[in-house]
Amino acid sequence: MKQKKWIRGFMLVELLIVIALLAALISIAVPRFVAYTERARVAACLSNRYNIEQDKRSSYMNNEAQSLVIDNRYKCPSGGVYAWLISDPIDPNYPRVGCSLHYGQTPAALTSLGSTFTEITTAMIDLIKKYVQLNGHYPKSSGKSAFTDLGLNPAEWTQPVSGLLYTPAGEQVLVKPVTGYTMTIKTTQGKTVSITPTLKWGILYDVPTKKWYYKQKEDYNVVNISTLQVIKN
Repeated sequence: MKQKKWIRGFMLVELLIVIALLAALISIAVPRFVAYTERARVAACLSNRYNIEQDKRSSYMNNEAQSLVIDNRYKCPSGGVYAWLISDPIDPNYPRVGCSLHYGQTPAALTSLGSTFTEITTAMIDLIKKYVQLNGHYPKSSGKSAFTDLGLNPAEWTQPVSGLLYTPAGEQVLVKPVTGYTMTIKTTQGKTVSITPTLKWGILYDVPTKKWYYKQKEDYNVVNISTLQVIKN
């Protein structure tokens, strides 16, 4: 009987030792497994962002309509949110997408309508369209009323944004460079046009025709907006 009790006691100690060893191994293995899993998620997120940028670059090269919408096929495996950091083709680092968990932060907008050429002009065009829907006619084309009719503060738009001045003008949106910057753009016939501040004109979007022009609204002045470049002199 004494021998039997001694054996049982010894087996219990062994069991406790095994449990302690397993606990130690788990405490080491689990954090490493979690870290490995997160590294895999970071890699997958990086791959997603690369593919998004490639899609954007491909659509731009093929002169397809540009969109700021990120395909919902791409989702951060860690639950991060994708957002464009650079979505404007005129930016030399275009395109660039960030993740709220793994890369980059969405920068604060430079204006009330956004920061980039695409964001600002798209927003102004939308404001003009909404004004027409509500009032049955286009807003005023000059003076402070050209801004205030659209709910914009004229003082905000006296300053250039990345070398460009943006001005709503009735049924049009005007964009021109300021001193120290040059705009280049191609016509639909393939001619390259350079626009400097000394020319006193720039490019314009005409809401009724839904086209971009340089200098003035004439058929021979229609331009391909995807070819626009802004160069700092």
